[in-house]
Amino acid sequence: MASCGIYTLANDVVFDQLVAFLNSVEVNVSPDIPVCIIPYDDRMEQVQKEIGDRPNVSIYEDQQEIQRWEDFAKEVWLNHPLASEKSDARLVSSRIRFQRKMVAFQGDFDKFVFYDADTLAMKPVDDIFLKLDTYDFVFNDWEHAKTRLTALDIPRIEATGELTESQIRPKLHCSSFFASQNGLFSTEEVNQLKNRLIQNREIEWINGI
Repeated sequence: MASCGIYTLANDVVFDQLVAFLNSVEVNVSPDIPVCIIPYDDRMEQVQKEIGDRPNVSIYEDQQEIQRWEDFAKEVWLNHPLASEKSDARLVSSRIRFQRKMVAFQGDFDKFVFYDADTLAMKPVDDIFLKLDTYDFVFNDWEHAKTRLTALDIPRIEATGELTESQIRPKLHCSSFFASQNGLFSTEEVNQLKNRLIQNREIEWINGI
Protein backbone atom coordinates (compact mmCIF):
# COMPACT_ATOMS: atom_id res chain seq x y z
CA MET A 1 0.00 0.00 0.00
CA ALA A 2 1.30 3.46 -0.88
CA SER A 3 2.48 5.50 2.10
CA CYS A 4 0.26 8.45 2.98
CA GLY A 5 1.03 11.37 5.22
CA ILE A 6 0.60 15.03 6.05
CA TYR A 7 3.01 17.93 5.54
CA THR A 8 3.02 21.38 7.05
CA LEU A 9 5.43 24.33 7.00
CA ALA A 10 6.41 25.82 10.35
CA ASN A 11 9.03 27.15 12.75
CA ASP A 12 9.16 28.43 16.34
CA VAL A 13 7.47 31.69 15.38
CA VAL A 14 4.20 29.83 14.71
CA PHE A 15 4.75 27.28 17.48
CA ASP A 16 1.36 27.77 19.16
CA GLN A 17 -0.48 27.43 15.85
CA LEU A 18 1.56 24.34 15.00
CA VAL A 19 0.68 22.64 18.29
CA ALA A 20 -3.01 23.40 17.71
CA PHE A 21 -2.72 21.95 14.19
CA LEU A 22 -0.96 18.77 15.38
CA ASN A 23 -3.60 18.30 18.08
CA SER A 24 -6.36 18.67 15.49
CA VAL A 25 -4.74 16.02 13.30
CA GLU A 26 -4.47 13.65 16.25
CA VAL A 27 -8.11 14.12 17.23
CA ASN A 28 -9.87 14.57 13.89
CA VAL A 29 -7.71 12.65 11.39
CA SER A 30 -5.78 9.92 13.19
CA PRO A 31 -3.31 9.68 16.09
CA ASP A 32 -1.18 7.40 13.91
CA ILE A 33 -0.95 9.21 10.58
CA PRO A 34 2.61 10.44 9.95
CA VAL A 35 3.12 14.22 9.90
CA CYS A 36 6.25 15.82 8.48
CA ILE A 37 7.10 19.43 9.36
CA ILE A 38 8.99 21.32 6.65
CA PRO A 39 11.16 23.94 8.40
CA TYR A 40 10.37 27.49 7.32
CA ASP A 41 13.85 28.47 8.53
CA ASP A 42 16.37 27.45 11.21
CA ARG A 43 14.26 28.59 14.16
CA MET A 44 13.13 25.09 15.15
CA GLU A 45 14.24 24.58 18.77
CA GLN A 46 10.75 24.61 20.31
CA VAL A 47 9.38 22.50 17.48
CA GLN A 48 12.06 19.86 17.97
CA LYS A 49 11.30 19.64 21.69
CA GLU A 50 7.56 19.36 21.02
CA ILE A 51 7.80 16.47 18.58
CA GLY A 52 9.92 14.48 21.03
CA ASP A 53 6.62 13.33 22.56
CA ARG A 54 4.96 12.78 19.18
CA PRO A 55 6.41 9.62 17.59
CA ASN A 56 4.38 10.08 14.41
CA VAL A 57 5.77 13.60 13.76
CA SER A 58 9.12 14.31 12.08
CA ILE A 59 11.04 17.22 10.59
CA TYR A 60 11.99 17.22 6.91
CA GLU A 61 15.77 16.93 6.75
CA ASP A 62 16.81 16.86 3.08
CA GLN A 63 18.64 20.18 3.00
CA GLN A 64 19.66 19.70 -0.62
CA GLU A 65 16.03 19.50 -1.72
CA ILE A 66 15.10 22.48 0.44
CA GLN A 67 17.92 24.50 -1.10
CA ARG A 68 16.88 23.47 -4.61
CA TRP A 69 13.42 24.94 -4.16
CA GLU A 70 14.77 28.02 -2.39
CA ASP A 71 17.09 28.65 -5.34
CA PHE A 72 14.15 28.22 -7.72
CA ALA A 73 12.01 30.63 -5.70
CA LYS A 74 14.74 33.24 -5.36
CA GLU A 75 15.51 33.25 -9.07
CA VAL A 76 11.84 33.52 -9.96
CA TRP A 77 10.66 36.06 -7.36
CA LEU A 78 13.57 38.43 -7.92
CA ASN A 79 12.19 38.85 -11.44
CA HIS A 80 8.84 40.10 -10.18
CA PRO A 81 8.34 43.83 -10.96
CA LEU A 82 7.95 44.69 -7.27
CA ALA A 83 11.09 42.87 -6.15
CA SER A 84 13.29 45.90 -6.78
CA GLU A 85 11.31 48.06 -4.35
CA LYS A 86 13.12 48.16 -1.01
CA SER A 87 9.84 48.26 0.90
CA ASP A 88 8.99 44.83 -0.48
CA ALA A 89 12.31 43.11 0.34
CA ARG A 90 10.82 41.33 3.35
CA LEU A 91 7.88 40.12 1.28
CA VAL A 92 10.23 38.69 -1.35
CA SER A 93 12.14 36.87 1.38
CA SER A 94 8.95 35.38 2.82
CA ARG A 95 7.83 34.21 -0.62
CA ILE A 96 11.12 32.38 -1.04
CA ARG A 97 10.70 30.67 2.34
CA PHE A 98 7.12 29.70 1.61
CA GLN A 99 8.32 27.94 -1.53
CA ARG A 100 9.94 25.35 0.73
CA LYS A 101 6.58 23.59 0.89
CA MET A 102 7.29 22.30 -2.62
CA VAL A 103 9.74 19.74 -1.18
CA ALA A 104 6.62 17.70 -0.42
CA PHE A 105 6.74 16.54 -4.03
CA GLN A 106 10.10 14.84 -3.36
CA GLY A 107 9.42 13.74 0.20
CA ASP A 108 8.80 10.41 1.92
CA PHE A 109 5.07 10.06 1.26
CA ASP A 110 3.71 8.59 -1.98
CA LYS A 111 0.49 10.54 -1.38
CA PHE A 112 0.26 13.59 0.83
CA VAL A 113 -1.97 16.36 2.11
CA PHE A 114 -0.40 19.75 2.83
CA TYR A 115 -1.87 22.09 5.46
CA ASP A 116 -0.62 25.53 6.43
CA ALA A 117 0.37 25.45 10.10
CA ASP A 118 -2.20 28.11 11.03
CA THR A 119 -5.09 25.89 9.96
CA LEU A 120 -6.88 23.01 11.67
CA ALA A 121 -7.69 19.53 10.40
CA MET A 122 -11.41 19.02 10.91
CA LYS A 123 -12.06 15.58 9.38
CA PRO A 124 -10.32 12.39 8.19
CA VAL A 125 -8.50 12.59 4.86
CA ASP A 126 -9.04 9.03 3.58
CA ASP A 127 -11.41 10.29 0.87
CA ILE A 128 -8.75 12.74 -0.32
CA PHE A 129 -6.14 10.01 -0.64
CA LEU A 130 -8.64 7.97 -2.66
CA LYS A 131 -9.16 10.91 -5.00
CA LEU A 132 -5.43 10.85 -5.76
CA ASP A 133 -5.94 7.51 -7.50
CA THR A 134 -7.71 9.52 -10.20
CA TYR A 135 -6.39 13.09 -9.94
CA ASP A 136 -2.92 14.65 -9.64
CA PHE A 137 -4.18 17.38 -7.31
CA VAL A 138 -7.04 17.81 -4.86
CA PHE A 139 -7.99 21.29 -3.60
CA ASN A 140 -10.67 22.59 -1.27
CA ASP A 141 -10.80 26.37 -1.47
CA TRP A 142 -12.70 29.34 -2.84
CA GLU A 143 -9.83 31.21 -4.51
CA HIS A 144 -11.41 30.73 -7.93
CA ALA A 145 -14.59 32.48 -6.78
CA LYS A 146 -12.96 35.66 -5.42
CA THR A 147 -13.90 38.89 -7.13
CA ARG A 148 -11.06 40.93 -5.55
CA LEU A 149 -7.45 40.23 -4.52
CA THR A 150 -7.08 37.01 -6.43
CA ALA A 151 -3.63 35.42 -6.56
CA LEU A 152 -3.41 36.06 -10.30
CA ASP A 153 -3.88 39.29 -12.22
CA ILE A 154 -6.74 38.06 -14.41
CA PRO A 155 -7.05 41.19 -16.62
CA ARG A 156 -3.31 41.08 -17.38
CA ILE A 157 -3.52 37.43 -18.39
CA GLU A 158 -6.58 38.06 -20.53
CA ALA A 159 -4.73 40.89 -22.27
CA THR A 160 -2.20 38.37 -23.62
CA GLY A 161 -4.99 36.69 -25.60
CA GLU A 162 -3.85 33.29 -24.32
CA LEU A 163 -6.62 32.65 -21.80
CA THR A 164 -10.03 34.05 -20.93
CA GLU A 165 -11.28 34.64 -17.40
CA SER A 166 -13.58 31.62 -17.69
CA GLN A 167 -10.55 29.47 -18.52
CA ILE A 168 -8.40 30.95 -15.74
CA ARG A 169 -10.75 30.72 -12.78
CA PRO A 170 -11.16 26.90 -12.62
CA LYS A 171 -7.37 26.65 -12.40
CA LEU A 172 -7.01 29.27 -9.66
CA HIS A 173 -6.41 27.72 -6.24
CA CYS A 174 -5.00 28.59 -2.84
CA SER A 175 -1.83 26.80 -1.69
CA SER A 176 -2.74 26.68 2.01
CA PHE A 177 -4.37 23.25 1.58
CA PHE A 178 -3.83 20.75 -1.20
CA ALA A 179 -3.17 17.08 -1.81
CA SER A 180 -0.94 15.49 -4.40
CA GLN A 181 1.65 12.80 -5.06
CA ASN A 182 5.38 12.30 -4.82
CA GLY A 183 7.40 12.86 -7.98
CA LEU A 184 4.71 14.78 -9.83
CA PHE A 185 7.18 17.41 -11.11
CA SER A 186 10.20 16.22 -13.04
CA THR A 187 13.38 18.31 -13.24
CA GLU A 188 12.55 19.11 -16.85
CA GLU A 189 9.07 20.33 -15.93
CA VAL A 190 10.43 22.53 -13.15
CA ASN A 191 12.93 24.07 -15.58
CA GLN A 192 10.16 24.67 -18.12
CA LEU A 193 8.06 26.36 -15.43
CA LYS A 194 10.98 28.58 -14.43
CA ASN A 195 11.55 29.53 -18.05
CA ARG A 196 7.92 30.51 -18.51
CA LEU A 197 7.92 32.57 -15.34
CA ILE A 198 11.16 34.40 -16.10
CA GLN A 199 11.76 34.41 -19.86
CA ASN A 200 8.09 34.67 -20.83
CA ARG A 201 7.47 37.13 -17.96
CA GLU A 202 4.57 35.08 -16.59
CA ILE A 203 5.82 36.02 -13.12
CA GLU A 204 4.08 39.33 -13.83
CA TRP A 205 0.78 37.47 -13.87
CA ILE A 206 1.04 36.98 -10.10
CA ASN A 207 -0.58 39.73 -8.03
CA GLY A 208 1.83 41.40 -5.62
CA ILE A 209 4.41 39.48 -3.66
